[in-house]
Amino acid sequence: MGFFNKLWEHTHQPGPGVEADEPRKKGLLRLWEVCTRDLSGFFWAGLLALLGLAPWMVLVGLMQAVGALVPVVLAGALGGLIAAPELCALSDLLLRGLRDEPFYWWSTWRKAWKGSLRACLLPGALLGLLVALDLWAAQAFLAGQMGQGGLWAVFVGLLLVAGLFPYLCAQLVLFDQSLGRTLKNSVLLFLASLPRSLGAAAILLGYLALISLFAPASYVVAVLGNVWLPLAAAFLMIYQPMEKILDLENQVHAAQEARRSGS
Repeated sequence: MGFFNKLWEHTHQPGPGVEADEPRKKGLLRLWEVCTRDLSGFFWAGLLALLGLAPWMVLVGLMQAVGALVPVVLAGALGGLIAAPELCALSDLLLRGLRDEPFYWWSTWRKAWKGSLRACLLPGALLGLLVALDLWAAQAFLAGQMGQGGLWAVFVGLLLVAGLFPYLCAQLVLFDQSLGRTLKNSVLLFLASLPRSLGAAAILLGYLALISLFAPASYVVAVLGNVWLPLAAAFLMIYQPMEKILDLENQVHAAQEARRSGS
C-alpha cells in the first residue's frame, strides 16, 4: 500500500492553472499546453480507462473467435457497460483541462465516476454493442461472406460511432439530462460541426489503426498514451464549436456556483 499512498499523497494540493487574462493557444500548442500541465492526472485516469476497456477487448476477442453474431453482440454490450464509467471519468478530467480548471485528479476522478455511473451504463452498452457488431461485420467481409457494400457499411458505422462518442461522453459528465436529449444533441452537434466531428473520429480511429498495425512495438505507446492522448486530441478538435453552441463554460460555471451557494 505504500506505493499507492505515494502516488496519491499529493491529491490534496491545488491543481495547476493559468492566468485569467492569458489568451488560450490553438491547435497543437493548445494540446501541448493542456496535456503537459495535467499530464499526471490524464495518464492515470487514462490507464484506468484502459483497464476498464480490457474486459470489452477480451470478451469481444473471444466471441469473435467463435464467429457467431449473438455472442459477439452480447460481449460487446457487457464490455461497453463495464468500460463506460471509466471513460466518462477520464472525459471529465480532460474537459476540465480544456476549461483551464484546476482539479485534484484522484478525488475528481472518483466523483466523476460516481456521478456519471447511472447515466452512462446504457449508452456504454449501446456503443460497445455497435463497435462489436462492426468488428464482426469486418471479420465476415475478410472471410468473403460479405460484398463490397458491407465494407463501406463497416467503415461508415465506425466513423459515426467514433464521431459521436466524444459528444456523448462530454454531455454525460457535464449535464443532467435524459438519454434521448443527449443522443439528439450529439447528432445535431456532429452535423453542425461536421468537418471537426470527422476530424475527431479520424483521430480516434487512426490511433487505433496505428496501434494495431505496428503491434507489438506500438504497445509502449498504447500504455503511455493509453486512452487519454487520442481522446484529449478528439476533445480539442470539437471543443470550440461545442462550447459555442452549448455555451458550455458559462453553464458549467453557473452550475458550480449554484452548488456552492446550496452547500
